[in-house]
Amino acid sequence: MVIPVKPVRQLVKERICSVAFAKLSNSVFKKRSSIIAEQIVKKIRSNVYPTGSKLPPERLIAEQMGVSRPSVREAISALQIVGIVNSRPGDGNYVTDSFDSEELARQAVEVLEESESPLIVLQARKAMEIGVARVAISVAGDKEIKDIEESWRMRYEKGMQGDYESFLQYGKSFHMSIAHATNNHLIVSMMENILNATHHLLWVHMRRTYYEAGQERMEMMLHIHNEIVEAIRRRDADRAILALEEHFDILTNQVYTPGQENGAGTDT
Repeated sequence: MVIPVKPVRQLVKERICSVAFAKLSNSVFKKRSSIIAEQIVKKIRSNVYPTGSKLPPERLIAEQMGVSRPSVREAISALQIVGIVNSRPGDGNYVTDSFDSEELARQAVEVLEESESPLIVLQARKAMEIGVARVAISVAGDKEIKDIEESWRMRYEKGMQGDYESFLQYGKSFHMSIAHATNNHLIVSMMENILNATHHLLWVHMRRTYYEAGQERMEMMLHIHNEIVEAIRRRDADRAILALEEHFDILTNQVYTPGQENGAGTDT
């Protein structure tokens, strides 16, 4: 009996189809990043990407699913948080050997659903904080300026010590000191709500992963904050705004640029 053999081209096509991720459809019930995480887990559970195997680059996953790279980055970060995926600096993302797919996948989706997208937070902060700085510079008294400088001094010390957890904690205090300098309770309230999102698990993980890749990254962030504080001290609104814009551009690059994909990967 002759056993039919599939042509090589057909076998290759079938293999590509099994490995490739399907295009995502819109959902009103879950965030896009949550659906991406579920699709990656599905590939892992079906052994397309077994324990120890390397996941495709985030760029390729985004292209195949028809989604943005930030959404993929957030999904993979959540999988790292719960232990499904491990990031190897300079190499990529690998499936771990301690994979309990059903429970850990549920936890990953929970992280994503309960955390605000860092990209959304950054966009809101950039729009808000530039205006806050301008108002603060125009109305703050000498005491408020000194409060900003003191808040920054404490944060700077934690950053130089490599104490990321305290650096993050003092980050909120620093930016809130600028909001308080406006003497406007509505501005203070809105800033409080926005900055609370920077303590969500997804944001904290993405920032910590970035800083752990090298002290020079912390030093770059300390430098740009020095520029912001100096501009406020001199009551130079234009300079402060330029420094803040640079600050948020750096933050976005730290979290979402291609250079983060293979190892580095999220501050206020």
